[in-house]
Amino acid sequence: HAICADCLITLPRNTRPCAHCALPLPESAPTDTLCADCQAHPPAFDHVMAPLLYENPVDGLVAQFKYRQHLHLGRVLADTLGTEVRGQRAPPVLLVPVPAGPRRLRERGFNQAAELARWLSAALDIPWSGSRLIRASDTPTQRGLPRPQRRRNIRGAFSCTGPLPDHLALIDDVMTTGATAGEASRALKSAGVKRVEVWAVARTPRDRWNRGSG
Repeated sequence: HAICADCLITLPRNTRPCAHCALPLPESAPTDTLCADCQAHPPAFDHVMAPLLYENPVDGLVAQFKYRQHLHLGRVLADTLGTEVRGQRAPPVLLVPVPAGPRRLRERGFNQAAELARWLSAALDIPWSGSRLIRASDTPTQRGLPRPQRRRNIRGAFSCTGPLPDHLALIDDVMTTGATAGEASRALKSAGVKRVEVWAVARTPRDRWNRGSG
């Protein structure tokens, strides 16, 4: 086990998420509250599940998994996400990882979202595909950029191929502003998908958006 049980249960949890995008809200917020952004501009995706907060030590675990190829830590994060999403009344019928650009694949040697999807597929008995959603080109890194720039960076970056079901889950490691998930969801819905859930290991609190990824 990469992390002992006592440490695992102390990872920061997203206990009061926005009912649509899972943005961490104040603990005083009523259950099923929508954040201001979702009320004003509902995202293209239908629901987000993100059990952890992207803060210490989760940010360190993600970095070790993503940039140093410590896949055993990725498996721990996937198990945590799998526990959160297991047992849905109407689960998605396909898992689709957010694709990495060609340059990042060469740099890292793997796509962390695809690894998460592979582990989740085995644990939940839901098929996954890394070929239905395509990132045609490398986009500038989203890290450290304000939300409007993130949206401009990612606009038109995704296309779809092959048959797609009515209901699927989009898999990623971290969701920050939701720009990447939103653009990918628009591409999937344009291709005929009716319901897109986003399953991310962690959600970045708003005050850390300048340090998050997607």
